[in-house]
Amino acid sequence: MNQKFQGIFIESIAACVPKKKITGADFDYLLDSKELRKFEKTTGILERRYVDENTTASDLGFMAAKKILESEKDLNEIKVLIFLSQTSDYKIPFTSNILQDRLGLSKETLCLDINAGCAGFVQGLSLAYAQASSIENGKVLLIVSETLSKILSPNDRSTTMLFGDAGSAALISRDSESNEKSYFNFFSDGKNYDAIIIPEGGYRNPFNSETLNWKEENTGNKSQKIHLTMDGPRVFDFTLREIPKSIEDLFKTNHLDKEDIDAFLFHQSNRFIIKQIASRLGVSNDKLLLNIDKFGNTSGVTIPLLMVTDIKKDKIYHKLLLSGYGSGLNWGNCIIPIGSNFKNYDLIEI
Repeated sequence: MNQKFQGIFIESIAACVPKKKITGADFDYLLDSKELRKFEKTTGILERRYVDENTTASDLGFMAAKKILESEKDLNEIKVLIFLSQTSDYKIPFTSNILQDRLGLSKETLCLDINAGCAGFVQGLSLAYAQASSIENGKVLLIVSETLSKILSPNDRSTTMLFGDAGSAALISRDSESNEKSYFNFFSDGKNYDAIIIPEGGYRNPFNSETLNWKEENTGNKSQKIHLTMDGPRVFDFTLREIPKSIEDLFKTNHLDKEDIDAFLFHQSNRFIIKQIASRLGVSNDKLLLNIDKFGNTSGVTIPLLMVTDIKKDKIYHKLLLSGYGSGLNWGNCIIPIGSNFKNYDLIEI
């Protein structure tokens, strides 16, 4: 699917991470020093952040949103609140309603929850842009937040060393006098839905007496069926097969030039994969943003987190390319203009 919007911008963006840092030394029970060096060299991940047992995804998102709203003169201008996560506070009710009250937003706010993974920020941005296009004198608040550490097996090297926790908030608004356009494309491959999955605990495979049994793979990884599992080779092949092609399609379909992009922000999945995608697209290192070394893979939060940590406040950006890909399998890309009043707040740590 292809989409085009005119005069819609990210007005401001903020992100929040836990203070607790998890380094390679915390996984010495899984890897020896030689294996750890190889892992860090390949993935680029040196640290990741974990929440404590009492902090949820909505708490991280709340702190990011609160920072943005401190500068808003009239909270009634926010007409739509979108919360995007795979680790919501409850199955019922949805978390955006809880955040509407915590943030002091109007009861007339449209609240939406979306279950989406690593492509989530681009997907959420598309929905936020569509809502902003139809609102007169109103804004959309998009919160993307994850606490993946709560769904990882500590004994599964294919997941527990990759992922971290983070939250973000972005305020989207419309400028009716602007001719600047944003371009999106999206793809889905449900045939491979089980490449990244929590096998049990939902309603297809409910929690049962065997759910908490530990299963050991021939790789030595151990997990329960309530843990996130990933078929690494299948995800790797999908990423390099589909993502560069889909980005090329976005440029070709909309008659755009890669030279006009000031920065490329790919989902922070794995440094080797990111570098491979960039190489196939001919993206130079000076335009490629990376922070996976500090935060690991935070699912749908990686791109907004990059916008907070690596978009330089003293540099002018006209256009960004964002690309997200992951569970579903889903992937999506967008080229968005950055307005002159864009603000990215300093990273929040709690």
